Amino acid sequence: MHIPRLARALLGAFLLSHSSFAIPRAGAAPFPVEETTVAAVHSAYRARLTTVTAVLRAHLDRIDAYDQRGPILNSVINLHPAALAEAAALDAALAAAPAGSLPPAAGSLWGIPVAVKDCIDVAGVPMTGGFQGWKNYVPPADAPQMARLRAAGGLLFAKVSLSEFTRGGGDNINSVLGGFARNPYHTAYATGGSSGGTGSAIAASFAILGIGTDTGGSIRMPAAHNALFGLRPTVGLVSRTGIVPNNSVRDTAGPMTRTVADGALLMDALLGPDPADPATARIPAAYAPPARPFTAALNKDALRGARLGVLRQAFPPARTHPRILAHFERTLAELRAAGAELIDPFVVPELDTLPRAPQTAARRKADMVAFLAAHPGIPYPTPEAIAASKLAHPLHQPGLEADAAAGPVDNDPDTLQGLATENAYRAAFTREMDAARVDALVFPTWAQPPVLNGDRNTQLMTPEPRPAPAAGPTGLGASLTFVGSTLQWPALSVPSGFLSDPALPLGLQMLGRAWDDARLVGFAYAYEQATLHRRSPAATPPLGAEPAEPFLGTWRLVAIRDRDTATGMETPAARGAVDGQLYYAPNGRMSVQIIRTGRTGATANADGFSSYFGRWTLLLEEGCMVHHQEGQLNPAQTGVSAKRYYSFDKNGWLSLATPARRATPDAPERQSVFVWERIR
Repeated sequence: MHIPRLARALLGAFLLSHSSFAIPRAGAAPFPVEETTVAAVHSAYRARLTTVTAVLRAHLDRIDAYDQRGPILNSVINLHPAALAEAAALDAALAAAPAGSLPPAAGSLWGIPVAVKDCIDVAGVPMTGGFQGWKNYVPPADAPQMARLRAAGGLLFAKVSLSEFTRGGGDNINSVLGGFARNPYHTAYATGGSSGGTGSAIAASFAILGIGTDTGGSIRMPAAHNALFGLRPTVGLVSRTGIVPNNSVRDTAGPMTRTVADGALLMDALLGPDPADPATARIPAAYAPPARPFTAALNKDALRGARLGVLRQAFPPARTHPRILAHFERTLAELRAAGAELIDPFVVPELDTLPRAPQTAARRKADMVAFLAAHPGIPYPTPEAIAASKLAHPLHQPGLEADAAAGPVDNDPDTLQGLATENAYRAAFTREMDAARVDALVFPTWAQPPVLNGDRNTQLMTPEPRPAPAAGPTGLGASLTFVGSTLQWPALSVPSGFLSDPALPLGLQMLGRAWDDARLVGFAYAYEQATLHRRSPAATPPLGAEPAEPFLGTWRLVAIRDRDTATGMETPAARGAVDGQLYYAPNGRMSVQIIRTGRTGATANADGFSSYFGRWTLLLEEGCMVHHQEGQLNPAQTGVSAKRYYSFDKNGWLSLATPARRATPDAPERQSVFVWERIR
């Protein structure tokens, strides 16, 4: 049995009296799964505060509420029909275990819901590769890396969307079967691809752990766009058997998670040799089970004394948006503050002249032939049959036809030249990294902001006058993931903050030498813990609570700050506040009073004093509150509807930022940020 995309038979059959919030069975209390972690869920299991069934139902409820309704994230292709039965079996084992513990044989991922990119074999649920011709194909067995996750106790319950045959990057629109996944931080923008469904689903708390694949950047790109940690491991560290191939020289699978610690747990579970994948024969002994090298590498001080090369060659100003450049300078300051020594710039002379090694039709054909031979019964069982079916997205049809017409890979000149280029990359980077004694390289994951869904052509910037038809760079050409993919070395993306207006996530990319994966994850963990940039998307709030609930009540003004929108740096406002009060009422009414320093008395234009009342509305899609000012001390502002972009910090303080503005045409964009503390 399998579940068609739009026929939610699984939810109908298993959710029974389905409500808007997960109702655990067997007396367990509802468990809040939003932004939760493996450690938090295991703690709740040990304390018998929840059950595996309750946790799974909570995730299914979120999918039901937000994937095809509400913001319509469109990230899930199929749900596993046996998932709730598997959860019930785990609950039976939990009930029989001694109080305060998990079952004796419980693995590191016991009872943890996992979403899997739908190009990987999971027994009992369709594997589509994003291709409508395979929508009814159910593989008979798990891919080896999925079998390892099951052995660790993982609950593989959702297959999530992707670009067809994993051929995507800047966006995730190109699949006839699944359509495009949407970014939960702003659904008008792309998730990145091709693991866009994993990125969107994990960011929206549809699962606790996610698996993506990466050939040219398909883990790191959506990780950056969705404020996630995503690791592309060294090729050969994780089995590729049972994964729809794109380029077997570069293909790999890896974690996409909300925290680095959860990504480390997932990597430790994925490790292991695979006789069917010769690349895994090179795995160093340090990564051999039962060792857990990734969780062992989690050290908040890992960056202290680390030498990081800043690879500015990868993102020159002529191809990088000024806001990305300015934001990255802030990121470098954060790395220094965490104890890293920056080698800036780090230069690889050949990088400016070596071509980018292509992903060739001959390689894709040879790899697909081998994959199809290992999947008897799969529809359209040859590259020629796939191309002739005309069932692919029009964007992919020419490439599939080129694959079908390609000759042998062993004497294909483009493939051979590409291999030589990759060898030249590795030699050049090894030489320069050794000479500079750097431990890793750092640079942005993207050189441009995320693109709008469906927009594959818009020129995002023109850094200098250019005669037609030359154009500035576009979002789809802005990925900086090609370096790690060409080297086939470990590379990751970790959240580095947000652009403002609109608030879209950005990622810091870290690149290490071959097999240096665990050390690189340690660096990412130290950065994450020092900055805590991850925050949940406003479009998918907790179920069972009104989205406006966190705002209700009375707030006291704590500070007014000036924010440089390019860097995100905040400084105290020149004229801070003496006092202020903000009130949001449940009936949609609101009022604000603010008095600033320097005010000596009432003035005609209310200088130094702000007071208004009216209505408020919450725009989740834009992450902003709108103050509709029905009465204003300053008459010129009466009737104005003013947007205030909101965020909450770890103290629960509410920040409301004005739209970006320039004091003069040549001045930097700035925002005023008003920080409020709730009055209990």
